[in-house]
Amino acid sequence: MLKTFHAYDQDLSFRWALFGRLNSRYIHLRKLVIALEFSGSGYVWIPYSLIMIGLHHTSINEAMPFILLFIGLMYDIAIIGITKSIIRRPRPKINHDDVLSIGPDKFSFPSGHTSRAVFLLFYFIETTFFQQISKSVIISWLGSVVASRILLGRHYVSDVLAGVLFGIFECATIVRLSPFVVRFVLSFYDISN
Repeated sequence: MLKTFHAYDQDLSFRWALFGRLNSRYIHLRKLVIALEFSGSGYVWIPYSLIMIGLHHTSINEAMPFILLFIGLMYDIAIIGITKSIIRRPRPKINHDDVLSIGPDKFSFPSGHTSRAVFLLFYFIETTFFQQISKSVIISWLGSVVASRILLGRHYVSDVLAGVLFGIFECATIVRLSPFVVRFVLSFYDISN
């Protein structure tokens, strides 16, 4: 049964990798999908959180959401990195010649972009982080980031589904731990909460 599931996962992933093959008839949309992929990257969100912490360094209350965001992103990297190093599932071979497919790791399970996108989605909603942006816009954008993983052939469908579960778990953990983190950070500044 596991062999059947694996074969189905590979077949479905290959068929849905519309932008993963450089000879695809949808190649004209590839740059848009790559831009979506990049928008969900840790290369964007980690520097963003650090810059925002720096910009709000004079007010710990204003910096706190960005501190929690940074901690969540580091947590995501740790959880996904450890899981990938244990599972060691190779990435799909659909676009193995694509220079842009080379990332910080060569393993596929689970999808780190997906876990990060789901973490960001729930984090933004739970913390009302981007209050001025409609939730439907945030959901559409992060859903597109998740879809990009399969459309570009970077991951199998099962990697993405696992990434969704990891992201939900990570956000739930950070939301539950945030009161303790806030108290811990405030204790450095001798501020009572």
